Amino acid sequence: MLLLLACHLAFDAPLSRLRERTYDFYQFLAPRQTTSNPVVIVSIDDASLKAHGRWPWNRGLLADLVDGITGSGAAVVGLALVLPEADNSPEGISGDKRLAAALANNRTALAVSLGNEATVSETEPKAGWSIVGQVPDTLPGFTGLTGSLAEFSNAAAGLGVIRTLPDADGVLRHVPLLWLRNTPQRVQLWPSFPLELLRLHAGQDGYIARMNAAGFDALRMAGAIVPLEPEGSIRLWQTATEAPRLSARTILSGHGDPRLRDAIAIVDLSAVGLTQYLPTPRSPARSGADIHADAISQMLAGRYLAEPTHARMLERLWFLLSAVGFIGLSGVLAGRVVLGGLALALLAVTPFVLGALEYSLQGALYDPLQPALATIMVAGFEGYVLYRRSEQRRSTLARQFSQYLSPSVVQRLASSDTEAILSGEKREITILISDIRGFTTMSEQLDTQEIAKVVNHFLGIATDEILKRDGTIDKFMGDAVLAFWNAPLDQPDHRERALDAGLALIERVKREDAAFTADGHRSIEIGVAIETGICSVGNFGSERRFDYTAIGSPVNRAARLESTTKKLGIPLVLGPGFAAGASMPVVQAGAFVLQGFKGDVPVFTVPEMQAAHQGVSREVESQQSGAPAAVVGLPPSAQMTPPDVAPRTRSTR
Repeated sequence: MLLLLACHLAFDAPLSRLRERTYDFYQFLAPRQTTSNPVVIVSIDDASLKAHGRWPWNRGLLADLVDGITGSGAAVVGLALVLPEADNSPEGISGDKRLAAALANNRTALAVSLGNEATVSETEPKAGWSIVGQVPDTLPGFTGLTGSLAEFSNAAAGLGVIRTLPDADGVLRHVPLLWLRNTPQRVQLWPSFPLELLRLHAGQDGYIARMNAAGFDALRMAGAIVPLEPEGSIRLWQTATEAPRLSARTILSGHGDPRLRDAIAIVDLSAVGLTQYLPTPRSPARSGADIHADAISQMLAGRYLAEPTHARMLERLWFLLSAVGFIGLSGVLAGRVVLGGLALALLAVTPFVLGALEYSLQGALYDPLQPALATIMVAGFEGYVLYRRSEQRRSTLARQFSQYLSPSVVQRLASSDTEAILSGEKREITILISDIRGFTTMSEQLDTQEIAKVVNHFLGIATDEILKRDGTIDKFMGDAVLAFWNAPLDQPDHRERALDAGLALIERVKREDAAFTADGHRSIEIGVAIETGICSVGNFGSERRFDYTAIGSPVNRAARLESTTKKLGIPLVLGPGFAAGASMPVVQAGAFVLQGFKGDVPVFTVPEMQAAHQGVSREVESQQSGAPAAVVGLPPSAQMTPPDVAPRTRSTR
């Protein structure tokens, strides 16, 4: 927060362009209300050139245009033209005299331009000046002046500067009303062209300018006070409407226009290629005459845009208060995304609302964008800090479970904000255990590298199929894998997921065995046992090493059941706990006395394994006769199907 504030202080000037864009947006959304504007623009347009010849015209034609405009009742005629050269042709000499007479006989104003080039047609301002206040030691200005012929300048009642100074991005936002010209002898104070037109319209002889140590402060003219920026300019505040336009051809044809009565008429060149357009806050291309009209309208309305001297302080104060408030509430808002978003939106939108009100009611310019962006950045950083803290709390959980859970389950576990279970919990799970048949004999016949390839081939398939169904891999035990479902997250269909994984594992090993043996490896067969029951599930071990595992009788029973797959000659067996709650048909394949369990433990399988069981049942019974662990003579066709259940479906999740 303090770093952002320091950056705002240090880079205030570079950030001004962003600030100006915000002020432009104000005008785009809510331009100044239209008031009565006496300005009418008389355009020397393409139609005028077509009717009276290409530019430049004979000055006599301009004289006729001035007389025609005045004859229509215009109070002031301003020619936004600079005519520095004489026309030495016989027609030109007479035309110059006619124009000088027209300028002298009517209330007219001509344009001049200031710059640092050589002075052309030296002349003096027409208006008188009084300066009050503290005059700065140095007054920056221009040295050169370009004006019209002396006979034109002397005949006109007013002279005004038409030069414009766009901002660095090319947009004209400020209209200078006062200009300084520094000559070796003295300093001349020049009015702008629109200001001079307004002076003539008001019938005033001069101006009063107030200055301070920073530069210009205000201008008094015709009893009105015009606040000025230090450079002697006003900020352009446009309306949504434009000044009316007339074609010069209409006036020269002898047709007057009632809109010219008591108007300030500005004559300008608008023909293609003869005028310059500038972008303004509300328009991508606006002519100089339109800008003069906007400035006159703004001065007559007495409405001005200005940045208050305390604007920056209030902007930074708002940022500090909103940032501190958001940080203070971050503990309450943590985990409440909607509430936090609403709080941030309120803090970010409030300066825009207040800024818009100040703009529309007072013409005061406050920048809401930078405080709002800074508040959002602070909120983003604070959110990032909270996020990192949350991630650090979950990192142990993620690292621990990512080794034996699918990525989707790890993500759900982390997003549920569940802490790692440090002590065991009792819950029903479905256990799957699978290994390679005859691996002991195989390992005695193969070298170490080949054994590793066989084991890794099988365990890779097992891992893939188990994690596809969001199972939890408990451990690898040599050539065997132990996995379970319904922990650590609830999985109501844990039986279906486990059975689907077992069948997919058997099928995939068979499907890939041809390609595996074609590469010169030993063919493999596997056995799968699945059992369901209540176990203790959690982190078990010592302080230095522990694992997330399942402990209980169903796990041991699943391990014992896996050995019966070879005895029965089928690759998949199901335990009694699984069969008791199965939602699919299961078939009892036999019963065995299992080490560590009392009595005969029934063994089940799925119907598609029954045919294989029938083919080997007699052989199993003869092999088991006389042995302590004998198959109970149950009909191979005996089925255990839960009542009111749908046919078995395999989960593909």
